[in-house]
Amino acid sequence: MNKNNRVTVVARHAYTEAYANYLKSGNLAEATRQVAHDIWQHRGNKPGTPQSDWQEAERITSAWPDTVTAASNAHMYDKAMSKTRAWLQDVQCELDCDNLNEAYRSLRAVLHAIRDRLPAEECVEFAAQMPVLIMGMYYAGWTPSHKPEKLKTPDDFLDKVASRLPPGEDPLRVTTGILRVLERHISWGELKDVRRNFPERVRELWETASPRSR
Repeated sequence: MNKNNRVTVVARHAYTEAYANYLKSGNLAEATRQVAHDIWQHRGNKPGTPQSDWQEAERITSAWPDTVTAASNAHMYDKAMSKTRAWLQDVQCELDCDNLNEAYRSLRAVLHAIRDRLPAEECVEFAAQMPVLIMGMYYAGWTPSHKPEKLKTPDDFLDKVASRLPPGEDPLRVTTGILRVLERHISWGELKDVRRNFPERVRELWETASPRSR
């Protein structure tokens, strides 16, 4: 951490109330007035003027807008991570996975198989309800050309899922488990739109996963 960054961090801790109020309101001028008042109060008998207090307060608060951006970005990232973890923990519980990496791999295998069977417009609408980090995984390697793929039977779909799983994994168990998870996180209307894009025989997989799909 360079000297200027150290000064900024110390200033935020020294004027915690002013900084907290600024994070809430975004009013830098009011925060500067509050810091200038704090400087005056703590100066005691030391020499100084209102003008010098204000100049010092401006120096202290000048870097605060950058910290708001950083704090906001960190909050957005934390929120995205929290939503993604909730999905993966649901998958882990549903499939009795050993860890979140295994849950992630299973979710990816089924989402990619669904994605490649959807026309581009429906593919995008489906993704819109996913956490942003899962959405990134969903789109990884996707190209809208030559879509939707011709997966005419349940075996065609399961073979595609199996191609993305480790040898020995049961693609039917993984698929039905992931479909149940999706029903808990994606709106019922959107899931119906997704299923309409599958041949009738492939829709049997959804019926196997959930009686509500029938």
